[in-house]
Amino acid sequence: MSTRVLLTGGGTGGHAYPALAVARALREAEPEVELLYAGTARGMERSLAEREGIPFHVVRAQGISRKSFSDAVRGLGTLVWGLTEAWRLVRRWRPGVVVGTGGYASAPVVFAAILAGVPVLLQEQNVFPGRVNRLLGRWAYAVGVPYPETARAFPRGTRCVVTGNPVRPEVLTTSREAGARLLGLDPRLPTLYVFGGSRGARRLNQAMLDALPLVLNRPGLQVIWATGHGQLAEVLEGLAARAVDPSRPGLLIREYLHEAPAALAVADLVVGRGGGITTAELTARGIPAILVPSPNVAHDEQTHNARILERRGAARVLPEGELDGPRLAAAVAAILGNEERRRAMAAASRALGRPDAAERLAALALDLARRKRA
Repeated sequence: MSTRVLLTGGGTGGHAYPALAVARALREAEPEVELLYAGTARGMERSLAEREGIPFHVVRAQGISRKSFSDAVRGLGTLVWGLTEAWRLVRRWRPGVVVGTGGYASAPVVFAAILAGVPVLLQEQNVFPGRVNRLLGRWAYAVGVPYPETARAFPRGTRCVVTGNPVRPEVLTTSREAGARLLGLDPRLPTLYVFGGSRGARRLNQAMLDALPLVLNRPGLQVIWATGHGQLAEVLEGLAARAVDPSRPGLLIREYLHEAPAALAVADLVVGRGGGITTAELTARGIPAILVPSPNVAHDEQTHNARILERRGAARVLPEGELDGPRLAAAVAAILGNEERRRAMAAASRALGRPDAAERLAALALDLARRKRA
């Protein structure tokens, strides 16, 4: 009898990618496993699951806004409706275990599984956990966390296991030569990779526009820049105003980079946000970073994540409020211009990495399902 695993989590790629990494590890461990992904119709999780060949079931969900009473009531109503849909799904499909990776998209499914007595395994990406995992974690069999510090933020009695954050297998397996070949770059040249997440980061993009003419003064430097959805046109206008040719050799600018694992494989330094999956991928590959945490998250999770790397010597943190072109260019030069420092940061980053996180979580999920059957 094959094991059925119901995956849920989303709203952003930071919640969906870990679920898909666990899904791949589950298929490796048990090829006959049956997978189903439950999430919202408008989040990234639907398209990402379908690309992986995982059946998808839509469950309504949205965050409960605190901006106004009417928004809060609407969000609560959607949550109740989604819980009803999730309950029907759990009762009909009868999963052996539910794996939730957080975000508002996971709340109805995880809650329905708890009510139905289905074992739940949660996975938290951030040093300071998100609201859904914090609220529901005490009823889960276990919560996989990235660092020991994360366990302190959960209610007493929550079973936390330090697993690390699961990353896509191609992040770990793509070689520098293969990544450079895929992107049309030279693997022998130093490479800077800049990105602000799938939706981009306007303040980071503006700083990079001002920094780029200074950064490109470094001989032989290659730059990969993913601007984020809806921000490419603004960046191209900014480059034109600064007389920078976006098609010049060694400069690769895209709105969204599906070949992100290739960019990570060739990167000697990354400039990016402080999301849990971003920091997990950096440390899994051992890449030094300049991190600009987003201030637009509820509990400043990205700053907590970034400071862990900074304290261990793996990253330099530049708060968004202090970010500008000259500071960013100087930070890039200070790392790429000092090979000893760059190597020390790479070693510190690698020491933080947990490249087997997906396999650990998959093993936990399968063990839970077997216990339920027994």
